[in-house]
Amino acid sequence: MTINQTMNISRESMNNYQHALAVVSQNLANMNVDGYIKLRADFATNPTYSLGNNVYSNIRGLNGASISQITSYANNAAANSARGANSQAQYYYTLGSIMDQLGEISNELGDDGLQASFEEFFSAAQNLSANPTDPSARRIYLESAQSVAMKFNSIAGSLDNLQEQLVGDWQHPATIENSDIYMSVQDFNKGLERLAELNKQITIQGAENSTGLINERENLLKDLSAYMDLNVEYNKNGTVDVKTGDIKLVAGGEQQVKLNAVAGDKDTPAIIEIQKMDGTTMISNANDEISGGQIGAILDIVNTSDDGFITISGMRSKIDEMANTFATEVNNVQTFVNGDMQAMALGTDPATGEQILVPSTEPIFNLDNPITADSISVNRNVIDNPNLIATARVDTSVAGWEKNVGNSDNIVATAQLRDKNTMSTYGGANNVTFEGFLTYFSGEVGLQQSDIAGKFETANVVNESAQTNYQSITGVNLDEELADMIKFQRGYEASARMFNVANEIYQVLVALGE
Repeated sequence: MTINQTMNISRESMNNYQHALAVVSQNLANMNVDGYIKLRADFATNPTYSLGNNVYSNIRGLNGASISQITSYANNAAANSARGANSQAQYYYTLGSIMDQLGEISNELGDDGLQASFEEFFSAAQNLSANPTDPSARRIYLESAQSVAMKFNSIAGSLDNLQEQLVGDWQHPATIENSDIYMSVQDFNKGLERLAELNKQITIQGAENSTGLINERENLLKDLSAYMDLNVEYNKNGTVDVKTGDIKLVAGGEQQVKLNAVAGDKDTPAIIEIQKMDGTTMISNANDEISGGQIGAILDIVNTSDDGFITISGMRSKIDEMANTFATEVNNVQTFVNGDMQAMALGTDPATGEQILVPSTEPIFNLDNPITADSISVNRNVIDNPNLIATARVDTSVAGWEKNVGNSDNIVATAQLRDKNTMSTYGGANNVTFEGFLTYFSGEVGLQQSDIAGKFETANVVNESAQTNYQSITGVNLDEELADMIKFQRGYEASARMFNVANEIYQVLVALGE
């Protein structure tokens, strides 16, 4: 090796270590920046020159080393694992937050809510049976019926408000544009657009010169995973392809599709469309392709489920079913007719002015078809004339039936509805009372709420572990950086010393030549 070779190799070595120290400085400067992926300087041997086949010739052909590239510590497997864990944690966090609100609504079914209103209603019916002509008892009975109706209305309103907040009102499609799912979809689309742009820039600059862009892209992918599960595939040119389910969202530098949230129907109030970039619809309903994250959680909690999972739509259907069953059962008793046996209200004998029984034709609750939790209401005609309440049930074939105003058989039958199995807990035959069903359903909501809270705790622990593992691979470690700094400093000092020694020898040789 010549003196010139030694000096050139030493000089380049000093430059290499200077650049390596700059990388360490960059890492140390960003060690507290959230999501920063540390960099490393990769050294590579410079091409050697063949000057012969002997050892001396091979030594003379040596050409030192250089920094081949500055790369990040991004780890694809760890990144995919961290994104999957992040998506699951965000899914259960979102579900848990919504279930907490459903839990508050379900409290309106309990002892201080609808169940208390039922108890007041049936107690009022029982009290009215003791004195069926008492105007005060009739008024209390009507007020208790109104209390039940208003409690149903309140619960339905709370469910509708929660659903509208999440996905809008499917009966007014434009409202979805103010919903949580619409905003999440728009943010997700913006992320896809930026992801494609980053891939494009990485292709232009080359992966080896795009550490900052790759760092931004990895953080963006983590953010996108909070919306739904993603499948990320890394390409040789440094770009990535991203899919959800079987739908390719981004391929390298091109965004393939965009998502759109639209209104559906009663059972499926929110639908995610997949559109081509020109806006034409490619998949009209991609709900089954989307899982995990915020968007997956919202879809799961608002749309009807057939696996026993309680959703907003499912809860609303159960409350509607109960309101319809309750109103129908009470109305059937109120207007009971079976041959000569008939429900009777109070009327007035036009000849004497005395109270008499008259056939009951006015229902207690308005006859919507079907009656729902938000539509149930007490018949205005009965409110205006409480004598229309059918307290008696008599055989019209018996002479003088109209004089039997003290009969209370019909209102007793209304009170007995409290103990009638009118609702079903598992489908099929009715097996529980109204109040029994409320207890059962409130318990089911509570169990699901507790189950989701437990799953979030587990998912959160897994997520924290995955993020910690990823951070341990990609994050800046002060001890490692200080060790590299000392190593590179010592390398620089050794190279400088070699350069000085070669320079001194060169000066001696020059002096001898003179």
